[in-house]
Amino acid sequence: MSIARYYAWLSRFQDAARGVAHDTGQQTLTVHRRLRADDGSVSGDVLHARVLDAVRATDSGATAPADVLDAGCGLGGTTFYLQARLGGRYTGITLSDTQCARATAEAARRGLEDVFHFAVRDYDADLADLVPTGVDLIVAIESLAHAQDPAATIGRLATRLRPGGRLLLVDDVPRDTLAWDDPDFAGFRAGWLCPAVATDATLTAAFAAAGLTLCHDEDLTPRVTARSAVVLETLVLTARAASAVLALTPARVLMGALLGGLKLERLYRRRVVRYRLVVARLTTRPSPARP
Repeated sequence: MSIARYYAWLSRFQDAARGVAHDTGQQTLTVHRRLRADDGSVSGDVLHARVLDAVRATDSGATAPADVLDAGCGLGGTTFYLQARLGGRYTGITLSDTQCARATAEAARRGLEDVFHFAVRDYDADLADLVPTGVDLIVAIESLAHAQDPAATIGRLATRLRPGGRLLLVDDVPRDTLAWDDPDFAGFRAGWLCPAVATDATLTAAFAAAGLTLCHDEDLTPRVTARSAVVLETLVLTARAASAVLALTPARVLMGALLGGLKLERLYRRRVVRYRLVVARLTTRPSPARP
């Protein structure tokens, strides 16, 4: 299944669950991880607050970024949050027609059509027409995990940065010691359609190759809400049983995503995957490869 179809199905299920379950992100336009704040409250905006702090902490010029690209913008929640606090112009790209339409409609509702532009595009495609003069900041939250080649994706995104521009990534990053065929790791990748998840070493090498220097690294894993081991294993068994029953129905996408998320929770408990927020600054342009 393609990433576009995957998110289309998830959006349908999230819409159906609106009002009968916990906030699915459709109301707040945020489908990213819900984290725990210092005061104990849990919401999607905790992640946004951490992202905002990281942007401000790494802003060497003490000025807000004028142009921002969100590579995997979802429903636009991150861009709306940042623009309200930093100003600037925002381009968001997603593979989902549904997500793009909803984000565009929200920009119009706010009367900010001249500030936001959302498009259905692949972040591995040539984005020169969307951001012809480059951008000051690229944000990619929980989107790099879907890349076929994360290192190559980082290199392509870096070419759209202006000198001194920053790439901010938030994603699940495995320790280098985690075996690729680990059952929990394999289950997570299958359920969330993550073919080539970048490890710690992959990110380090990719940044160096792209002329990026790491300037912020925050482990957000302690802020992820954790279930007890008993509850987690009960949910895993339940999800497996439901997946078997629904294997031939569209609901298999939702069950696969649910089971993948539960496997990820196992990986967190084992401390072999971290939910990392990293910022890297473009300091040099890599030399063109020789033919």
